[in-house]
Amino acid sequence: MATIEKKGKVRLTILDRMTSEEKAAEAIKYWAAPKDATFTPEVLAIVYKKSLPWFQLKRCTGGGIPFSKEGRTILYTKQDAIEYFSKQTHSSTSSAAYT
Repeated sequence: MATIEKKGKVRLTILDRMTSEEKAAEAIKYWAAPKDATFTPEVLAIVYKKSLPWFQLKRCTGGGIPFSKEGRTILYTKQDAIEYFSKQTHSSTSSAAYT
């Protein structure tokens, strides 16, 4: 469970508050959307089975999915996400990515 601690208090993330049905509905909306549609990190975390801290780390250190900001909201295009994750395949565990 991904939680955020602030001053000793535990706060549930958006993903923690969603039911499995709500998560499934978000994934269906994602795959039905056009390639230029934008999505939040929460939706991509559901679809691609990555944690929210993983997306945050990639935004800060680089090497992740290109993103934009609208106010305080982080957005990714579906096309950029598909391209990024399609490049992340490996033919074996001995490939250079694992060394």
